[in-house]
Amino acid sequence: MKKAIPILIAGLSGLLVLVALIWQPQLAGWLEVVLNWAVIIASVAALVAMATLLLAHTRKIIMVRHGFIYSVILIGAFLVSFVGGMTAGVENPSYLRWIAAIQQPAEASLLGLAALVMAAAALRLFHQRGWSALTVSFGISALVFLVLGLGWLQALQIPQLDIVIGYLEALPLVGMRGLLIGMGLGALLLGLRIVLGLERPYGE
Repeated sequence: MKKAIPILIAGLSGLLVLVALIWQPQLAGWLEVVLNWAVIIASVAALVAMATLLLAHTRKIIMVRHGFIYSVILIGAFLVSFVGGMTAGVENPSYLRWIAAIQQPAEASLLGLAALVMAAAALRLFHQRGWSALTVSFGISALVFLVLGLGWLQALQIPQLDIVIGYLEALPLVGMRGLLIGMGLGALLLGLRIVLGLERPYGE
C-alpha cells in the first residue's frame, strides 16, 4: 500500500498535466494549480538539500576534519550571499554585480577544466583507436572550430570566406538542437514510464 500511493499520485498528476496541456483553454486553471504545487514542493526540497549540505559542512568544521577550510569558505560565502540578498534584495544592481564577480570566474574555471578534460579524452581516443575515419574527422572538426573561435579568418573580411564561416558556425547550433530533441524525447519516455509505474524514483 505504501508503494501504491506514490505511484497513484504520480500517475494522476502526470495524466492531469497531459490532459490539461491538450485541453488548455478549459483546464488552464487546474494546470496552473498543479504547476504551482510542483514549484512549491521543488523549492522545499531545495531548502532541505541546502540545510543538509550546511549541516554536513558544519559538522566537518566542528570535528576539524581534513579539508575543513573549504567548508569554512563555503559556509561563509553562503551566509554573505544570503544576508546580502535578504537585506539589499536579489534585484539590487550592486548585489548582482557582486554575485557576477564571483560566479563568472568560477564558471570560466569550470569551462577551462572541462576543456582540459575533453582534450585529454580526445588524446586518449586517438591513442586507443589510432588513425580512423572517426578520429580524423573528430580532430579536423576540433581544429576547424578552434580556428574559427580565434577569429583570425573573420578578420580577413573576405565575403566568400564569410559565407563559408557562417555555414560552419551554424553546424553546432544544428547539433545542439538535435541533442535537445533527443533529451526531450528521453524526458517524455521517462515521464510516461513514471506515470505508468514502471519507474519509481520517488519511492527510493
